[in-house]
Amino acid sequence: MPRTLTVTAGLALAGLFAWGQSTVSLYFTVEDGDKLIGGLQSENFRLYEDGQPVSFRLVEPESPALVTLLAEYSQSSLYYLSDIGTALDAFVDAAPEGHWYSLATFSQELQIHVDFTRQKGEIRAAFGALGQPFWGEVNTYDAVVDVLDKLEWLSGRKVLILIGSGLNTLSRHTLTEVQRKVEGADVVIFGIGAGSLLRGQYDAYLSDSARMELRQAEAFMNMLARKTGGQSFFPRFETAYRDVMRTVVLMLEQQYRIVYESRFGRDGKFHRIRLEAFQTTEGKRRNFSVRVREGWRRQ
Repeated sequence: MPRTLTVTAGLALAGLFAWGQSTVSLYFTVEDGDKLIGGLQSENFRLYEDGQPVSFRLVEPESPALVTLLAEYSQSSLYYLSDIGTALDAFVDAAPEGHWYSLATFSQELQIHVDFTRQKGEIRAAFGALGQPFWGEVNTYDAVVDVLDKLEWLSGRKVLILIGSGLNTLSRHTLTEVQRKVEGADVVIFGIGAGSLLRGQYDAYLSDSARMELRQAEAFMNMLARKTGGQSFFPRFETAYRDVMRTVVLMLEQQYRIVYESRFGRDGKFHRIRLEAFQTTEGKRRNFSVRVREGWRRQ
């Protein structure tokens, strides 16, 4: 079983993003309510870094993308394992051909089951072949950091889809450490919450501390998405995962990419990004919502 996420040497060396340089590649989507907006041009955007306007180029997204599915898989997940399996199946059904896909699971530690492949059916087959979970821990924080560590060495458009409860038990990394890691990673993260229906059914029987833990888990998934320009979803019914995964795939297809020269180097500080999207018709400006990462932390 491979232990590192790799891809062909040509792809790994390709792309404009180089973390040690000042050239930054920024991925985002533009929305009007629940509708994705495509077809905008450079003149429809304004970019600011730490409040200062920045010149940029609107370019085509890098293709193929590198998409990693990271699924919770422990004894504690058995209560909502059908949610996780349904979500994975739904993604494989909706995902287009041509991208690179990988599959990792976690409980006590991270395990890589499918290295980057263009045969997306391998994802379904590998998950279906998993045996009974051995460990009861759910070390979500460690799993996210470990995957980002591996993806850091690859260039191109990188996407992480986390499927799980968001709960965390005995991770060696703290929430603050995960947040700092996410702020420095050129990866768009989508969170797919599992177990939402189960939580709703048993909410009346939960203690205050249990409710707080679940709220923290949801907040964690939201933080990952907010920090990186992705989105988190918490389906209330198992049948909703197919719509959720179709939405994720559509968002990837509708992503824009801006390339710009940052004024900052590896200073370890967080530099906030603000991106405006709009259309001007007959002198009237119409603003859109932009789903973009909050900023960068270069270390």
